[in-house]
Amino acid sequence: MGESWKKRRLLLTINVALASFFLAACQPPDLSQLKENTLHIVNKSKVFGDDKSDPGENTKRSAAKSLNQILDGSLTSGNSGSDFASVLKAALQDDPVIISKRQNVASKAASIGSTEAQKDFQVSSTFYGGVEDITDNTKGLAVALSASRLVFDGGMIDAQIEAKKYQEKAARLELRAVIDERAARLGRIWIELEKYETLRDQIDSRLAVLDPLIDQLEQVANAGIGDVSKVTAAQRTVATIRVTETNIAEGLEKARLDFENAFGDLRGDIRYDPEFISKLVPNEISDELVQKVPSLLTQYASYQSSLARITSLKAKDDFNIGFEAKAMRPFAGSGYDSDESVGLVARKTIFNGGMLESEIVEAEAAAEASLAQIQATYRDGVRIIESARQNIESMDKAIALARENASLTADEIVYLRQQLIIGGSTLDSVLSAEARLYEAESQEINFIADKRQSQLVIVSALGLLGPALGF
Repeated sequence: MGESWKKRRLLLTINVALASFFLAACQPPDLSQLKENTLHIVNKSKVFGDDKSDPGENTKRSAAKSLNQILDGSLTSGNSGSDFASVLKAALQDDPVIISKRQNVASKAASIGSTEAQKDFQVSSTFYGGVEDITDNTKGLAVALSASRLVFDGGMIDAQIEAKKYQEKAARLELRAVIDERAARLGRIWIELEKYETLRDQIDSRLAVLDPLIDQLEQVANAGIGDVSKVTAAQRTVATIRVTETNIAEGLEKARLDFENAFGDLRGDIRYDPEFISKLVPNEISDELVQKVPSLLTQYASYQSSLARITSLKAKDDFNIGFEAKAMRPFAGSGYDSDESVGLVARKTIFNGGMLESEIVEAEAAAEASLAQIQATYRDGVRIIESARQNIESMDKAIALARENASLTADEIVYLRQQLIIGGSTLDSVLSAEARLYEAESQEINFIADKRQSQLVIVSALGLLGPALGF
């Protein structure tokens, strides 16, 4: 009997202490005091965060913007870079896709904190006011405070936190992969622009040489002298050259538009730096290097998150034990008595219609799908990298052959021009040789551009481009 009385007295003491702690400031008419002390119970740094920025600034961020406000400034107008690398970096910093991925990382990081907060004390308050007894016209107010803290949940929240951390890691790795992908896209745009500029300069220089011959051909055609078939063949050659000139001009205009949309205005002396990219291409690409590719690591982190989610779902089937304390204080004429309680509460779901089992099966299937996706990404990555390496080797050989062909054709043109003076060759033969020379030179330009594209593919696929630019 004495031991039982001691336990009841200890419980009563705890109840009184908790009630005094929660409601010490609750004097009947002064509700502001109650509100102030209630807020002090809560750890402000965890509930409201440590952000000391101006609340008005947060309001501006969360306020809805009109479509016109969102689109204002979306188009690239300028670039602060002073060389190839800094120009790329400046364009990437203003890229809306990368900005979106950065915000996604911040969102995933914030979700970790919200999940971890579930392990801390949760304090809430409820105010009641009204008529308690209409017959006796009894009116009053009451305030109820409750606090709870998780004691044991079978590791469910810990697994959820682990899953959130892997999601945040996956978001960071995805950001890295996107930076490399967007940088490679910008590099391709730059390569295309310089390719068409070089082709334009090349055909302009050839036409400057051919213009006297074309004028001579027109005079012959107008005079109606000479072999008609040879004159017609020469005219077809000239028409082909003019068509090529038009196609190059159209391609150049499109390349300029893409470049201005991606980079904005640049200084005229900044050029694509092939050495910067070629130095990033590894001499040997090992399997260990391929396994460090950001896109592959992103999917692996997502797979680990899926496993943690399975663990958290299985923990739902365990007992959930928490510490709970409640206190109610009536005042302002209320007829109800104060009520305080404190203790441990254990909960366990007995039956939910098989919902939990279905969720576990779904999560396990998603994890298996992630495994297959990792394998597919690895296979595609190896294929893309090996294909790009093979293309670089092929382009080196093709460039050498194109240069040799251009050299031979240039020697042939010198001979044909000499023969034209003495009647040993025709205008058509000279024009055809000039057209072949341009074809050989343009092939070399295209092969060089293809080689540079393949180098970009390798360094971006391996995740080497972003770090080299300072990301």
